[in-house]
Amino acid sequence: MGSTSTILILTLVGVALVLVITFVSLRKAGAFGMSRAKEVQAVQLMQTGRKARAMIMGVQPTGMVVNNINIQCIVTFRLEPLDGSTPFDAQKKMLVSQTAMPRIGETWPSWFDPSDQFQFAVGQPTAITPDQVGLFREFGIPHPLDRPLS
Repeated sequence: MGSTSTILILTLVGVALVLVITFVSLRKAGAFGMSRAKEVQAVQLMQTGRKARAMIMGVQPTGMVVNNINIQCIVTFRLEPLDGSTPFDAQKKMLVSQTAMPRIGETWPSWFDPSDQFQFAVGQPTAITPDQVGLFREFGIPHPLDRPLS
């Protein structure tokens, strides 16, 4: 009876360990949305970083799919700072919906750290709202539903 209990306990511990490792791996990959640290960094960049237009230059799926609809991709951007400084290329690993895949040539608002240009956040379009249209206008980016001011 003792060896059966030991085997059962070891099996349960093994299953729990696999679940923890899987959860941690998915969390690091962004499967549950933006981590708290990345969210804080994005807010800080929006408050203190420099503004740029981020043009999508490439979208490369990594093969990871979450919830049968979100695909992890490495998105390559060309950031063009609004202050006229030299444009630069940078990449970001992102989860994107299959129904809203970024397209090469699209331009999104972005903010970057001038001391480390590879620390940047992008304003990925998620909904058509007056706030989003205003944000695109602020960055000089045409929005599909934006009407020119009369």
